[in-house]
Amino acid sequence: MPLAHSSLHLLLLLSNLAAFSAAKERLPNANTTSSPCPSYRCGHAVDIRYPFWIDDDDASPGNGNASSSPSRSHCGYTSLRLECRRETPVLPLPSGDYAVTHILYSDRTLSLLDLGVFSLSNTCPLVGRNLSLPAGSPLALTPRDANLTFFLHCSFVGIPAHLVACLEGDGRHHSYVFRDGDELAPYGYAGLCRDVVGMPVLRRSLPGAAGGTGPLDAVVSALSMGFELSWRPEVDGECGQCERAGGMCGRRRRAAHGSWTFACFRAAATPAWIPSRSPGTRVIVYQL
Repeated sequence: MPLAHSSLHLLLLLSNLAAFSAAKERLPNANTTSSPCPSYRCGHAVDIRYPFWIDDDDASPGNGNASSSPSRSHCGYTSLRLECRRETPVLPLPSGDYAVTHILYSDRTLSLLDLGVFSLSNTCPLVGRNLSLPAGSPLALTPRDANLTFFLHCSFVGIPAHLVACLEGDGRHHSYVFRDGDELAPYGYAGLCRDVVGMPVLRRSLPGAAGGTGPLDAVVSALSMGFELSWRPEVDGECGQCERAGGMCGRRRRAAHGSWTFACFRAAATPAWIPSRSPGTRVIVYQL
């Protein structure tokens, strides 16, 4: 099965991300609203703002330069922490690191690219991990996503139209790929494969996106387009109370290396405390 080469844009992105030990780089945006939380631009493409945040233990939110002391507060959902690596925002997940290529706040979606799929010297996908989201995370796949299931290094001969030739290995074992819903997917033979991996892609990136299960002859192209995740707003607990009262959720600590506690950050006009649904308690808010 012929595979499409990844785009020049993808290769340029990967070349910027080759050294993961590089220092985080980010620049603060000038706040043009009354939002109590800063927004940042990592590189030139992605606007990062609440509920996302940049881990600033190594950088100062005031000027973007390295800071001699770790941050004592951050504004955003704990599970939506991003890292800025060589001017590319990266979302660390339990399954690995994913480059954030776009965030659409009006739609509550973000576009991601799995950084474990390609290497600089190989245009064949390096398939080896299923997407895993943090427990209790507000993130989820969207209806615009589809799933590719890879049967890797198998000892049976399957359907030639679904063969991924560049993953052949020793010539005696074979690798195949199927899109979700394909009744021909050999799940009954999964035990004869070294691994079975499902990877999300955008439905529009697949041939026959309107339906059908035709040959998947553009696997690399589909994977290089990435996939989407959506996030839901917090509705319960302290964060839900904070947001309903016009605040923004985050965490703070009294000492540079102390323990983190929940915080509700406010604009200047927000009351200094927010009544809780639980009698006798309240959520204290802070002004950044």
